Amino acid sequence: MKKSLLALSVIAVAASANAATVYEKDGSSLTIDGRVQSVFYNGNHRKAAEKDSSIQNSARFGIGGKTQLADWVSGIGYTQWDATDGSSHENFEARDQYVGADFGEFGLVKAGRFLDSTYSVEAATDIYEDAAGNVQGKHNGERRGGQLQYTYDNYGFFAQAGVQTAQDNAKLVDNEYFNGGSDKFAIDSGFNGALGYTIDDVVFGPLSFKAGYSYVKGQTDNDLVKNDEGKVTNGNDFNNFKHANASIAWGNVNSGFYVAALYEHAALRTTNDTQKIVNNGFELAAGYAFDNGVSVIAGYENSFYHKKNLTSGDKEHKAIVRRIPVFVNYAMNENFNVWTEAGFNAGSSASAEDEKVLESARETVFSVGARYTF
Repeated sequence: MKKSLLALSVIAVAASANAATVYEKDGSSLTIDGRVQSVFYNGNHRKAAEKDSSIQNSARFGIGGKTQLADWVSGIGYTQWDATDGSSHENFEARDQYVGADFGEFGLVKAGRFLDSTYSVEAATDIYEDAAGNVQGKHNGERRGGQLQYTYDNYGFFAQAGVQTAQDNAKLVDNEYFNGGSDKFAIDSGFNGALGYTIDDVVFGPLSFKAGYSYVKGQTDNDLVKNDEGKVTNGNDFNNFKHANASIAWGNVNSGFYVAALYEHAALRTTNDTQKIVNNGFELAAGYAFDNGVSVIAGYENSFYHKKNLTSGDKEHKAIVRRIPVFVNYAMNENFNVWTEAGFNAGSSASAEDEKVLESARETVFSVGARYTF
């Protein structure tokens, strides 16, 4: 089954698949997409205002272009921003930004800022709003600049390969357990890739298998910028970061039954190579989307953390996050939807040194939201 790789790329990063074509002439086109939403969060939610129940609004806006360069290739460009996402309501930050070439059924190449190849594996369980993502979303939840990526998605086969170039203060792993939650790293280089295969119809829908791997090397020695006090200012220094994952998804999340499972492994070695910070976890999700636009999804997340002393081999600190997310969505039409979501602690625990990791994991969170997508 042939698919437009430009459409797949834009849909994966845009606010919706409803991008509107506002200009089309002589082989060139321009599309816009976006969304505006308001969400009520209870006081336990990390997105609430200082532990008080509150309504938070946010928006997203994207512009995409395509121009025919020859019979066999088109030039593409896409940029997207998050707006007013946070209690200060003053943010306007870049999300995806890239240029590239679409070779039709032979693949797509792009360069710029986006998620690396391992996200294509995580997407199987990235189907909630805010109450989940304790496994997926921590290692690849933010876009990184300086990337070059090739994607092939045709006839059931999926393949991605990417290269990471040097970046200062770059997003790498958004988790309190890694470097105190400061997601700013000094990256030297890296590579990533993913493979997958989808069988179109198995009982109630497509059955998809995917696996991915990412390796990132940290900057060292003279590459690190230090101030007068000797503190590194161009990001947390580290030796290397490795991330591997695998997923299976069955069905269509927007129609009928859907079940999915994800396994993740991530490890960061410190600069002096004396400690390795490790996170292993899995997510399970199951749901059903009714013909009237209502869908219900519930799952289970289990994420285990430990810090290994590479000299002695001992696991010095441990923490485990167990959560149950529940999501109910009503898509009134292709442009407007409302939802409610909750997340429950299912037995999270930690050693005394790592209690901070569980500050949000032990809380029951709840939200109700509405979104207009264009």
